[in-house]
Amino acid sequence: MMPIETLALGAVFAASMIFTPGPANLSLFSVGVSMGIMRALPYLIGIWIGGFFVMLAGAAGLGALLVAAPQLFLVLKILGLAYICWLGWKLFHAGFAGKSHDAAPSFWTGLWLHPLNPKAYVQNVMLFTGFITPGISYVAQAAILIAASMGMMMVGTSIWGWSGGVVGSFVHDSRTMRMVSGGAACLMIASVAAAFIV
Repeated sequence: MMPIETLALGAVFAASMIFTPGPANLSLFSVGVSMGIMRALPYLIGIWIGGFFVMLAGAAGLGALLVAAPQLFLVLKILGLAYICWLGWKLFHAGFAGKSHDAAPSFWTGLWLHPLNPKAYVQNVMLFTGFITPGISYVAQAAILIAASMGMMMVGTSIWGWSGGVVGSFVHDSRTMRMVSGGAACLMIASVAAAFIV
């Protein structure tokens, strides 16, 4: 059985990563502002599933492999930044530039968000190396950490999307809404660009 104190510390670490601003949270806030989170449920579910697969990959050691292979990790950083820039551009225009941009991001757009975010792998390396107790089944501990992280991710991303919707419901000036939504999209890009500094 995983020691409760280790689980608690792992949960606090995961929460510090999951609830703070990042590509998923900021993109959901942006979508919430421009069109409401209910229109983006497929996108939200895609983010959850993509996040789950990154957690599984992290538990299986893929994150550690990427961190240990600088050239491969650089390729992931470049791909991730390009994807996030493209998504940021779409979010900046979502709901503000005519019918071609009225649709919320798709399930598939959300699905690729975490797998193409290099910081997600680094966070999972830290989670699955720093909060595992030797001498106890690794698989069981990893499963507990994944379950706890998934629960928090589902709550955290929903709160960010809902918060964007609340802001959108109070701000009726389209120019201000676009500034708020665009600001969130720019911060999302900056959060991934920061991976090149690390």
